[in-house]
Amino acid sequence: MKNLIILNPSSFSGKALAARQKLEDTLKQYNIDFTIHISKSSDDVTDTVRQNLDKFSNFISAGGDGTIHTIANVLAGTDRNLGCIPMGSGNDIAGNLGIPLNMEACCRLIRDCRTRRIDLGLINKKFYYLAVSGAGFDSVVNDLANNTKFPIKGPAKYTYAVYRTLITYRAKKFFIKYNGTSRTVEAMFCVAGNMTSYGGGMKIVPAADPSDGILDICIIKKMGKIHFIKTFPSVFEGKHTTDPFVEYFKTESFEIDSEYNFSVFADGEYICKLPAKYEIARSALNFIV
Repeated sequence: MKNLIILNPSSFSGKALAARQKLEDTLKQYNIDFTIHISKSSDDVTDTVRQNLDKFSNFISAGGDGTIHTIANVLAGTDRNLGCIPMGSGNDIAGNLGIPLNMEACCRLIRDCRTRRIDLGLINKKFYYLAVSGAGFDSVVNDLANNTKFPIKGPAKYTYAVYRTLITYRAKKFFIKYNGTSRTVEAMFCVAGNMTSYGGGMKIVPAADPSDGILDICIIKKMGKIHFIKTFPSVFEGKHTTDPFVEYFKTESFEIDSEYNFSVFADGEYICKLPAKYEIARSALNFIV
């Protein structure tokens, strides 16, 4: 099969681009038919994938979750395959799907080309995502983590952003609808997950499964800062769901708005402003695993 490798040169502060030669050598070692495209922007990735749908069977992200996210939004609903060679700072999507971080192991997966049909989250009937989307405290954290100038990567970057945001953040009113009910909840943030983790390994919706055709919703209700600080580490093991200030449930669709003009993020990428309606696009994507 022909593979188009989309290499994001800015992933992991440029380390992805520095690994290009090793990547090419490894692909050749496994006799993989490939072409490499160095992306210039998210729009460039979108255009490149669209223009090559008839030329390649597999589209491989060599970058972070953002690159996978962008490619998936083109491939959703097609018979083309998405694969990844994780080169980002968080690599949550790869982790959620059991894809190794080792380049050689990833190239073997691409060579063997065994695929899994997975669900995708769908926002406002327009934007697809693979892992987790949210609004509130976590979208403020996402924005800070994406723009921090501190030389920290992976989980440490998101942990820094969490505690930095916590200094000034206050819970807000959210207006939610699901399973035929409507209510207002005062919360730190709300997320809708298709996979378990985001933010470099935070298992915010630990029971999520990208093959079950349903969304996992986690609402972190208003709580004191000390309690939040004590509870936060348990998110990395998915044990926060037993906390009395955490609400967790499953639903086929979920609508959310707020008194505050929050941004909505998905897979670490900015999507839109609230309001947002979440649904599941069942079996929408072939992923090489």
